[in-house]
Amino acid sequence: MPKRAPRRCTAAGCPNHATDGRCPQHRHPPRRTQGKPRPSSYQQGYDAAWAELSKRIRRQRPICETPRCSEPSKHVDHIDGDNTNNEEWNLQALCHPCHSRKTAKHDGGFGNPRTPR
Repeated sequence: MPKRAPRRCTAAGCPNHATDGRCPQHRHPPRRTQGKPRPSSYQQGYDAAWAELSKRIRRQRPICETPRCSEPSKHVDHIDGDNTNNEEWNLQALCHPCHSRKTAKHDGGFGNPRTPR
């Protein structure tokens, strides 16, 4: 069976040839498919009491609390990143995109380091 002709690597400015999109130098690392499964939300501390608290906060603050965002709030976030600190001052109602952005930037999401507050 004939092989496909090598093409240029799809990484910006790379002159190397690749058979599957990117050359070995620019190939993305494999996704983590093995190892420990992610703990359930209950195991992470989000129980029925949290569900009630979250619902109350979102009722009190129906709009995302991120400046210049006017989307409806869908999530309640711990400002300091500690999910055991359920003090009212430590909670903020956020829309899904703002919550994802905050988690990725400050709370160690996507392998980023946690940042102190």
